Amino acid sequence: MINVFTRKILIQDTNAEAVAAVWSKLRENGIKYEVATKTHTSSFKRMLSQKQNMHFNMGGIPASMMEHQNAYLYIVYVHKNDYENAKSLCDL
Repeated sequence: MINVFTRKILIQDTNAEAVAAVWSKLRENGIKYEVATKTHTSSFKRMLSQKQNMHFNMGGIPASMMEHQNAYLYIVYVHKNDYENAKSLCDL
């Protein structure tokens, strides 16, 4: 089981495709992992963006389209015991 005490960061990146390639390799090889997504924008700013979109665009453009793609950080965690194996599988 992966938890806060037994996990280690394998990769953290803003490129969703690169992270997806990593967790795809992990899944193919039966290595357990967790993916966390973090954003650099505050929830208050996202709320204002959504309200602005509803007002000016009649709700036609989601707030996520207004944010930069680099606003999201994707983190892949693996168990500490699987770290070296996962690192070599994913060429990291």
